[in-house]
This record gives sequence, structure tokens and C-alpha cells, in this order.
Amino acid sequence: MNKHSSRGAALVIVLFIVALAAILAVEMSANLVVQVQKSTNLQGHQQAKWYAYGAEELAIKALKLSKENDADKTALDQVWAAQGDTQYPVDNGTLSGNITDLQACLNLNALGEEPDANSTSKTNPAHKALFALLENIEDLPAEESEEAMADSVFDWLDEDSITYRSGAEEDEYLSRDYPYMSANSLFASPSELRLVKGFNPLVMEKVLPYVCVIPGSTLLSINVNTLLPEQALILSAMIDELPLSGAEAVISARPDAGFDSIDEFFSEVQQQGGANLDSVKELFSINSEYFKLQTQATFVDLRFSMTTLLHANNGEVTILARKFGGVQ
Repeated sequence: MNKHSSRGAALVIVLFIVALAAILAVEMSANLVVQVQKSTNLQGHQQAKWYAYGAEELAIKALKLSKENDADKTALDQVWAAQGDTQYPVDNGTLSGNITDLQACLNLNALGEEPDANSTSKTNPAHKALFALLENIEDLPAEESEEAMADSVFDWLDEDSITYRSGAEEDEYLSRDYPYMSANSLFASPSELRLVKGFNPLVMEKVLPYVCVIPGSTLLSINVNTLLPEQALILSAMIDELPLSGAEAVISARPDAGFDSIDEFFSEVQQQGGANLDSVKELFSINSEYFKLQTQATFVDLRFSMTTLLHANNGEVTILARKFGGVQ
């Protein structure tokens, strides 16, 4: 009996060991599959990323070529703007990119510019332009007045903690359920505007087509050669007595190759009723230095998105910033 019991116990132990080995083998096999898939995904993601870098180099070459062909003017008929959202096939994937002019919109950082020494106002032309823009956006779903919203952006950028008129400073943001400080410095991204008092998601949706951010720069110089028809509101907001219909007519009258001089543009504006033009002449130009590239690259089933901000000056194009994923 003892001999048979010992054999039975030994058999059970052997079966247990075999079962344990089988479980370990299955677990190791499953882990190996996961690791292989993870490695494949990382390699695919890296390849898509390098495709995006390739699009970045093409964009830089296109901007350089455009500047070489016409250094004094930036227009929508040039190489950098001609590609649009065209999708190009690459090995096991696709590549697309779109370059837009960061001077065909209101640079929010311009509200941080010091006012002119001779000015009696604490603010600057960009503050006035944002206020007028907010006033003229149709059906703006705002919970605050347009003046309060423009003042709050000004307060977000200025270095002090003193509330300007109907704006908002630290005391407003620190009293919220999830408190935070105002930046008191330049915007890094247009999405940061969401933190400013009054700019709820519905307002953001209405405002973003007209505003942008140039990192580290308070430049306010609207390129009238790259404004799109749907951005005509920027012109009517910045130029006295120019109605939206007049602004649309100015853009419609623009030659395919753009205005050859800023005076040619203002001649059209004057015909449409624009007034006090001398006071805003320095706020417009026919040339641009700052651009944004939005790239989409795919490799097999993986997708990679990248936004690159570029500065073209003196025949050179430099990268100001990159953002991976999403839209900037």
C-alpha cells in the first residue's frame, strides 16, 4: 500500500509540475507577444515621426525658395502655400502637411507690448484690436463683456498684479475651485487662452480662427496678402469705419500674386470706406516671417501628428518650437 501511495503521490507531483510549466510557458509566450507588439509599435511610431521630420525639411525648403524668389512679399501663390493638404504616399504610409502664415491672424502676445511712450493709454493697438474683434464676432456665446475679456487677456500678459479696468488677475483665478496663478508672461500656445476669464470652450471655438501665438514675440503685423476671405473680420475690427462687407471686398480685389505694396492695399481700403488709416498703417504689411506647419504622418496603422513653428529671416528658416500630437 505504501509503495502504491508513493507512486500516486509522485504522479500527482509530476502532473503539478507539468501543469505549472505549461502555465509559465503560456504566460511567457503571452508576454513575448506583448513585447514584440510593443517593439513593433515603437518602431512604427518612430518611423512615422521621421516621416514628419521629413515634411518639416520640405516645408523649410519651400519657405526658403519662396523667399529667394520674392524676398519683399509673402503671398498665397508662392510655393509654401501651394501644397495645401495634399497627401503624399511613402513606404507603408502617407504624409501630409499644411503651412499657414502666423501673421494672418492677431498675435495674442502683442497685447504684452509696452504702449507707446507718447500714448495716454496703458494698453496698445493689439488690445484695441482684440476688443473690436470680440465685439464683431457674430453670436459670441460669452458670459463676460467683450471689454472684460480683452482686459483679462491684457492682465494675463502684463507683469504686474494690478487688475486693469474690468480684467482679471490672481485674486480671480485663486478663488476658483481649482485655483491657479495668472501667467504674467507671454502665451506659449493659443490653447492657453482657455485659462483666461471669459474664454469658455464655445467662445474659444469662435475666436481661434482669428487669433494665434508667435512664441516669444509681441509682433503685431498683419500680412494682407495671406488673409483668407473668412478672416476678413480682422480687417474690419482693426480699421475704423471699414464694414465686414468692405473688408471682404478688399480681399476679393487682391491680385492672385498679392498686393505689391502696402499703399495699394490701403487704396482699396479707402475705397471701401476705411478711415484714420495713418494710425494703423504700421500694423499691416505684405511680408511675413512667422509660419506654422501642421504635419500628419502614417506608417502602417500608426499615425503621428506634429506642429512646427518656423521663423524665416535673412534667407534662413529656423525652428521656434515643436508640438507632438494634437493641434497647436
